[in-house]
Amino acid sequence: MRIVQNKRKRTDLDIIYEILNALKNGPLPKTKLIYKANLAYVISQKYIPYLEEVGAIKKDNDLYYITSKGMEIHQLLGIYRSKVKEIKQILDSLKEKIDDKNG
Repeated sequence: MRIVQNKRKRTDLDIIYEILNALKNGPLPKTKLIYKANLAYVISQKYIPYLEEVGAIKKDNDLYYITSKGMEIHQLLGIYRSKVKEIKQILDSLKEKIDDKNG
């Protein structure tokens, strides 16, 4: 049996984390936010308005700010990402054990 992990580059949660991470050190104009979060413009058109709608970020005078709710979401996503990394390491270990023909 072959165990296959998802090879998709970034999930929705990864993108949200990157946007919030870009803003946690201070406000940014949209262009710099897109650059720091490593987003394509088209992708930013989906996520930035969504994060504004849920109250994680706000726009004031052409600058985007992270809100206290956004900081909480960022912290939780950081925990989530570390847990996902742990699970991937466990899956890699399992795969090695399952695929080991000598053991």
